[in-house]
Formats: sequence, C-alpha cells, structure tokens
Amino acid sequence: MAASVIVPASRALAAQAVPEAWPKAILMATGSPGGVYDVYGAAWGRVAQQTSGVMIAYRASGGAAADILLIEQNAAQLGMTTVTVADQARTGTGRWTAGVKFGAFRALFPMFPSILQIVTPRSSGITSLAGLADRVIGVGPDGGSGAAAVPSIFASIGIIPAQALTGDYANQLHDLLAGHLDACAFIGAPPLPAIQKIAESEQLGIIGFTPAEAAHVDRIIPGVHGMTIPAGTFSRQSAAIASVGTANYAIGAAHLPDELVHAITLAAMRNQASLERVVPAAHIFNEPGLVMPGQMPFHPGAAAALRSLGMAVPAKFVVR
Repeated sequence: MAASVIVPASRALAAQAVPEAWPKAILMATGSPGGVYDVYGAAWGRVAQQTSGVMIAYRASGGAAADILLIEQNAAQLGMTTVTVADQARTGTGRWTAGVKFGAFRALFPMFPSILQIVTPRSSGITSLAGLADRVIGVGPDGGSGAAAVPSIFASIGIIPAQALTGDYANQLHDLLAGHLDACAFIGAPPLPAIQKIAESEQLGIIGFTPAEAAHVDRIIPGVHGMTIPAGTFSRQSAAIASVGTANYAIGAAHLPDELVHAITLAAMRNQASLERVVPAAHIFNEPGLVMPGQMPFHPGAAAALRSLGMAVPAKFVVR
C-alpha cells in the first residue's frame, strides 16, 4: 500500500448544523498521483463537504484494492474501487485478498468507466498483446486496479509476462522510457494523467485487443467488459483502440449513517458538471439507468439517494 498523506479539504462548510449522530470528520482514501482517483476524489470531497457540513480529509492510497482494505480496517470511511476489484474482495478470489472475503464496504454511486491502457515505446517493436509474453510489465501502484486485475486479464488470454511489477505511475513510465520496462498496463479513465503527460513529448505505442481477445476476457473475468479508447485520446493517436475495462464506484463504510451517505451521494450526483471537468468520462454514468456493481451491495442511504433521482436499485442489491 502506498504511503499515506492526509490533506485537509476546503474549510467551507455547509450552513446547516451537522446532526449529532453524524461524525464531525471522515477520511476519504483516494489513489496515487498521476492516476484518476487522486483528482476525482478531491473534487467529490469538496462538494460532499459543502453539502453535508462534515469535514473530509484525504489519504493517498494505491487505489481500488487499497481503498477497500482501508475501509475494512476503518482507517478510511470513503473511497473508490472498480467492479472487478470489488468482486475479488467480496469473494476472496484476488491474490491481494489472501483468500479473505471483505464485507465492510458498500457501493455509493457509479463514477466513470476505467479502461486498460497499455503503452510501449514505439521503438520496442511490440504491436500486439502476444508481444507482451515473457516481457517485464509495469501494472501501476500496489493496491490499484492494474495490480489487482491486469495479471488475471493477461492470463485469461494466455499472455504470461516475465514479471508484472508495481510502482507509482510516473516512476514506471520513467522506467519504461529508460528501457527497464517493456510496457506499462494501467487501468483508469482515459487519458490517464501520467500517460497523457508523457505522450505529449514521447512517441508511445498503444497496444489494443482483437475482438476475440476482448470477448474472451469479457466471458472469463467478472466485472470486465470490452471498451474502446477513442481516437485522439492521446497525442498522435489517430485511431480508436479496442481494449477492456470496468466500472468505477464510490464506496463507503457500511456503518456510516444513512442520512449522511444520502447527502454525500446526492452531492456527487447533483454536481456532475464539476466532476466532469476533472474526469470527463464521469458523464457516461450520469443517466437514469444504472450499471450494477457486481457482488458489491449498495449502502441503504446511497440507494435512497439514487432512487430519488430515478435510478433503478433493486432491493436485493441493498445491504445494511
């Protein structure tokens, strides 16, 4: 898990008094610099604090898996994860779970889709997934979606890297350009900020999936589906790239008061414009329908908030 850094949120509180039963402050686990959770979490935290009056501070983490672990330990009360990592947590099937089933977290609301973005130096000569076999691959921060899911995604189509190494996004991209890594395979809303920054000055190749490869992963890996990186997402990317990805959800501790979670969830859903400014892909899930969060149940307060906005949340997916 990444080193922790706690940063106070804006001190502009909502005018109403905080109910006695609510905590006066809560901690949100975010992600690593250069990723998407880092910027989205700060934007969500600002509107949540202004709406609820509860002080929100941030704790840097590895990402999707680390946020679940921090909530499980009550070292954070809010966080973010992906459907595929949440499924691993609920069923104890991911390597990072060590066979333990985690049940202290609940889904709050859908945020945005994350897509697997695989980049190599154009000089590497790697042009397909098959070229990644027996190579050294960077998969992003320990505790993130890439570290938790990329090895199983590759294995499902018979691609076994020599090594799948974890590390901060910027550091791994530096190692890629220095020749210490053959490719980086990160999961995040495209364009992942760290990749976008490098792509502005470096010639990177983006590795895509064939339709057959994407369809096979869709069948084998829970919560992962075929997705596309649109043309122009990165500098000098002239064509759309087929890939796979998963949905991201805000999560919270099951013990949080229903009314507080209701307020925090509505704050995000009613302030989509500000969230889309930092993560444009957030607009995709801002619709009456709802992407179901796999094995992850909704918090009752969140379910009530989503239903009030016309979203469908069946009772069987709500657990106190």
